[in-house]
Amino acid sequence: MLCSHCGQPLPSAHGPTCPHCGRDVTPAGSPVEDAAEAARRTAEAAGRAVQSLLEDPRLRERLPGGSLPLLGSGLVAAAVLLPGLPMLAGTIGLPWSVVMLAGSVLLGAREWRAAGRPVAPPLERVVHVASHAAFLPLFTGLTLTFAFLKLGYGLVPLLWLLGAVVLGYVQWRVFRASSASAPELRPRPGAARFKRWVLAGAAACAVSLLFTWGVGLDSRLSLGGYGYERSTVHEVDQTGRSTGRSWDESNYGWRSGISNTYHVYSTSGRARVGAPLAVMSLLALALLAAVPRARAALSPLLPLALAGLLTLWGLLGLAMHLGPVLFLAGVLAIDAAVVREFRQGRGTGPEAG
Repeated sequence: MLCSHCGQPLPSAHGPTCPHCGRDVTPAGSPVEDAAEAARRTAEAAGRAVQSLLEDPRLRERLPGGSLPLLGSGLVAAAVLLPGLPMLAGTIGLPWSVVMLAGSVLLGAREWRAAGRPVAPPLERVVHVASHAAFLPLFTGLTLTFAFLKLGYGLVPLLWLLGAVVLGYVQWRVFRASSASAPELRPRPGAARFKRWVLAGAAACAVSLLFTWGVGLDSRLSLGGYGYERSTVHEVDQTGRSTGRSWDESNYGWRSGISNTYHVYSTSGRARVGAPLAVMSLLALALLAAVPRARAALSPLLPLALAGLLTLWGLLGLAMHLGPVLFLAGVLAIDAAVVREFRQGRGTGPEAG
């Protein structure tokens, strides 16, 4: 359990005050804190399982140079290319496919060369791009984004998920070895509360993207001789699979033989225009909330800009469906936390000074 004031871990048998900051703590946490603690324990258990698998010598010895980034780049490349086959679906669109395929090739070439293997001369001239400090975190963030957007059943979603797990583990290991993972000696007042509100809001926004945001209609016409006009309506979900519900709507009377077939389908937030950028913004805000040193190293206007863009994106898709309503609730929680943090940073908040 973490202290609600300074965010430092509390001993298993702690007293009424925090041993780090000396402020009062409640031994019995609220339902939200208990749920967060249970989620943390579950995440730690899953992390240990992933670590034991990816650090297995039997896996590493089969990779050139034992490179996990090389494995991750191969998984991403396969996830991008396989939807081109007729029997598979899951494309991320041509622009993003080009970006992710180019990134996986550059990362794979970088790791291949680091393992002492030769690379093609054209790649040799551009492989230095993948050596930039920001390349792997950005590529990992995009992989996590598309793993979430393509979450589902099938080979392609599985490849995205595996690529995200491998690259996410690599980034976690880099983070743990850096100074950014060290706890702050003097945490700012309200830092733990800011973290809780932003992470909870980001989680609500992410979950909202899985729900319905709108309804679409697909109509197909068939022209013939004379007869009754008949409309058959088939209901399908956002992936195009039938829900099993269908009905007929017929207009009696002799008319030109037009047969209308309608497909009514619901669309999730993941299908909206700009969804990849929205998920990336949520990831960035979650990172800034969880790592105070990263937040301090960047402009205080960045969280405000990200929260503002998310709010605008949510308002543009607002409708009477569960998805946009839940997203709006989550983004408003983020807005409140970000504005409060910004005001405290400028010395105008109620707890400043």
